[in-house]
Amino acid sequence: MPRASVGARHGHRTCLTAPVGEVRTRLAGPDDALVVAALTLQCARHRGGSGEPGFLDRYARAWLATENTHPVWIAEAGDDHAGYLQAAVVEPLPWPGRPAGAGADLVVDTFFVRPEHRGIGAGEVLLRAAVEWARDAGFRQVLVSAGIHTTAMVERVGFAADARAYRMEL
Repeated sequence: MPRASVGARHGHRTCLTAPVGEVRTRLAGPDDALVVAALTLQCARHRGGSGEPGFLDRYARAWLATENTHPVWIAEAGDDHAGYLQAAVVEPLPWPGRPAGAGADLVVDTFFVRPEHRGIGAGEVLLRAAVEWARDAGFRQVLVSAGIHTTAMVERVGFAADARAYRMEL
């Protein structure tokens, strides 16, 4: 049977810690919903967006309803939330010859390190934590889009460019 849920089925609600200097990362849990919402708002503002009344609560409720299929890792540096990585679990539908539960994909959706915490390894720590988690849970692959500033880091973690991927913005 395919994964029922990330947290319940795979028991990965434990803290994942991967230090690089003073950066730690952990898998977000229900108590982190407003932290994840605040980091999402900071990411949106950094990318040119604006805030909206009630966004934090709206986002927190939506994420809590889908946290089992949308895992989030939070990077911490000292007492600060340095950034986060949010992904989506994509379960394959049945296919002839592929055994049931043959492995899902983990697709990185949002990957953000606050500007004041860049250059200390926070992004790499986040990405490595997500990859380790997916590998331990039996996922088939992790997919991430790399921008001009993140390509070297993504390749350092072990990702390879896939020339077969195409995208159409709508």
